[in-house]
Amino acid sequence: MMHLPVVTITLTLLSLYVAKIRWDNPSSELLNGLQFAAKTHEAAILMSLGDILLYRISYGLNRQDIGIPLGFLSSAFYLSGPLRYLASRQLWVPTFRYGNSAKYQLSTGAMIVFVSILCMGAGPLSAIAMIPRLDWWKDEMFNPFDKEDIADHRPVTKWIPPVKYRTRFGGESGPFVRNNIDDSIDPRDMLITANVAEEGPKTEFANCTYTNYNDINSLIAIKNEVVMTSGTRPLSFVTLGLSNASMNAFGNSYAVPWLTTSHRQALGSGSGMTWKQPLVSVGCNYSYAMGDDTVKFFFSSLNKTVRLRTNSSTALADLSYYKAADYRYPNLQKSKELPISADILFLTIEDWGPEYTLCVIFASWSDADTWIESPLSYNSLFELERPISEVTADASRDLIHMDDEWMEGIASFSDKSFFKAIANWCEGGATSWCFELRLVLHITDAIAQAGNIVSWPEYFSDAQQSDNTGKDAILYTRYYRTYAYRFSSSRGILLAFTFLLLHVLMVLAHLAEIIRSKDPWQGSDWDNFGDLFVLALASKPPDGTGDLAHQSSKSQLWVKTVTVARDGDEGRCQVRLREENGYRRANGEEEGVRVE
Repeated sequence: MMHLPVVTITLTLLSLYVAKIRWDNPSSELLNGLQFAAKTHEAAILMSLGDILLYRISYGLNRQDIGIPLGFLSSAFYLSGPLRYLASRQLWVPTFRYGNSAKYQLSTGAMIVFVSILCMGAGPLSAIAMIPRLDWWKDEMFNPFDKEDIADHRPVTKWIPPVKYRTRFGGESGPFVRNNIDDSIDPRDMLITANVAEEGPKTEFANCTYTNYNDINSLIAIKNEVVMTSGTRPLSFVTLGLSNASMNAFGNSYAVPWLTTSHRQALGSGSGMTWKQPLVSVGCNYSYAMGDDTVKFFFSSLNKTVRLRTNSSTALADLSYYKAADYRYPNLQKSKELPISADILFLTIEDWGPEYTLCVIFASWSDADTWIESPLSYNSLFELERPISEVTADASRDLIHMDDEWMEGIASFSDKSFFKAIANWCEGGATSWCFELRLVLHITDAIAQAGNIVSWPEYFSDAQQSDNTGKDAILYTRYYRTYAYRFSSSRGILLAFTFLLLHVLMVLAHLAEIIRSKDPWQGSDWDNFGDLFVLALASKPPDGTGDLAHQSSKSQLWVKTVTVARDGDEGRCQVRLREENGYRRANGEEEGVRVE
């Protein structure tokens, strides 16, 4: 019966992992209690293994034709700390001894080693299996598209036209700001958010809420560097879908943090791919007109000095006649063959005269994991596959080419212009970062509308298909931050159950052996140290072993085979040495042969 509790505990733990049980917000006392439960499980395993090993030893003791080496007798009493025994001659000398019962002794020695290893691992492995892990665990039942039993279900789009990350934007594509913003809006009012970021503490990273397309589900991450200012954010339709999916089918998840991820399934199949999002970098430099109507700008990002002359640059020639802040497009990608996405030249009127600020723009698509973590925040979070500094330093990356018409389309509406508002705003500031920050926010916000059928319906030139054939799908996955029993949490879990289930198999084999024996419910006659100690006290030493001068060495002593027999004269059990050639009968009784 001593095997039943430990096997029950092991199988119960196994069922917890198979059922993937989740444990929300356990108290510290409960987690501490599991430590004691694991220690109890360890003690039960040691008792069970000790009983199995003692049964094996008792079997040899009670068989006059087999016997058991003296070195094996104490093995079961070292199981709580078997290292000393495993390194002793008591184990290894009789294990590899040749003789009539060599096969039995070798198998018994191997069993002792195996049981000792199980006992050494019982403590840590039991704790590994019993204590749940705190991590983000996948919700296998999550389905944000299921409207049943959800009173406040938010619409979530699953099928979308095939996503194409365009690398060329022209005047016919959009997103046209005139179609997405009210004519009464003052562009300067939209730049207030950027002004707060600029006047705040100068940090390497900052998050800004900026949009001209009624998009409130994501922040633009800004990275400020000496050479350039960079910004990135997930696509608009990705963040909108995440926001709605995150609030659907949450059940009782308010009790624990949860996050929802979004991936793209190309043509509606597969495990999902990460989305791409725009990464925009802007570098600006300011200069003054020289005597020969030339202005020059040095850009560290290009390692090049750019010179503009009024007689060769239409943009500079136009601005030279203005007496107020304005802008033009020099189109350096063609005229100077610069590896950039776009450029813009600003004119500001300072106290000392006209000042020109030339900004070069680099835009590309970057892979990123995207998710929303609730209830911490309802804004989309992301992690780029490559750091921003690594992407911007990559000269071989595929840039997004933006022509003048596209740049004008994302900036102008009615008789107003965001770029002119930026020039007015930064006038008198004498800092290039003012231009960089606002251009990064405005252009990143525009490119992030790619795929948004509301703000940028022209992005998909093909007609919408009535069915889902050839479309991409959006895969949403939910995770909970809680304690749970999962095999996937650690390789140590699989290792722990490998050892624990080996013990269960040993118990089953042991029970089968008992049932097949002549006395199935008797078990071991000598099942504890007290019994063996009393048995030893009742025994007589063989002739010649009482003389200390003639005693054998330990290596010779541990290989002596012993059995348990009843003394014919006194009627008591004794441990007797047996010779290798077996045993003999005298007066109809079995007795050991004394070693001379």
